[in-house]
Amino acid sequence: MNVSDIMISPVIVTQQNKSLKHVHELFNRKKINAIPVLTIEGEIEGIITASDIANQTDYEQIVANIMTTKTHVISLHSGVQDAAKMMEKHKVHHLVVMDNGQVVGIISSMDFVKLVAKGEPNLG
Repeated sequence: MNVSDIMISPVIVTQQNKSLKHVHELFNRKKINAIPVLTIEGEIEGIITASDIANQTDYEQIVANIMTTKTHVISLHSGVQDAAKMMEKHKVHHLVVMDNGQVVGIISSMDFVKLVAKGEPNLG
């Protein structure tokens, strides 16, 4: 089973000049908790998560002030076991899925929970 089988796509993205208020509204409206941050050209700059903004009080500040710039990415064609190992190794809950230099999806630790809950036999 590949990352492409479990990723969320299309992925909601934002830019570093957007306000935390904007991101918070996206989290609530789209029922998500992580958004890749891209340049205008579509290159990955970072990721912002619900945990990043949880203790913020100034929602007028911009994403660039609190986003995580060390973004963990994985190929669209990688196996889900490789993704799980990467998440465990780096102690992260989200991986941005890339294909030919473009962001094409996102996977979260919850996607693995869903697989186990469904009794997926072939995770390797």
